[in-house]
Amino acid sequence: MFKSVIRSSVRYQSTVAKTVPRPLSNAYVGQLEKRWETLPKEDQTALIDELKTRMELPWKELTSEEKKAAYYISFGEWGPRKPLKTETQKKQVFWGVIGGLAAGVGLFAGIRSLGQPGPETLNRSWQEKSDEYLKSKNANPFSGYSQIQ
Repeated sequence: MFKSVIRSSVRYQSTVAKTVPRPLSNAYVGQLEKRWETLPKEDQTALIDELKTRMELPWKELTSEEKKAAYYISFGEWGPRKPLKTETQKKQVFWGVIGGLAAGVGLFAGIRSLGQPGPETLNRSWQEKSDEYLKSKNANPFSGYSQIQ
């Protein structure tokens, strides 16, 4: 009785031979990154399911095209990982920003040159004279020019 129980438990925990799925054809999984977006949703899900069953096997049994397809499906630039802008659009945005900044600086300089000169109080000599005056009057006694210690 005890031996039959052990045999049955070993029997149930043993590895069951599965039917090994056939390798997917290179035409089916090859160059997947170029044609993935044009595949219908049904074909995409079927391909994903077939690759999942193939990936349950040891990785040495997968072909290189199947490995590339599995990598592209898992980490490729499609769906939510698809870039928002293409390379040409990125260049257009960059040069548009540079052009906008240059136009802004040019407009600022043009308007500034048409205006009147700055006030007299912005001159360096005016600032030095006002500093001397404040020192003579002991202005701002907490952190000013001539705080008496």
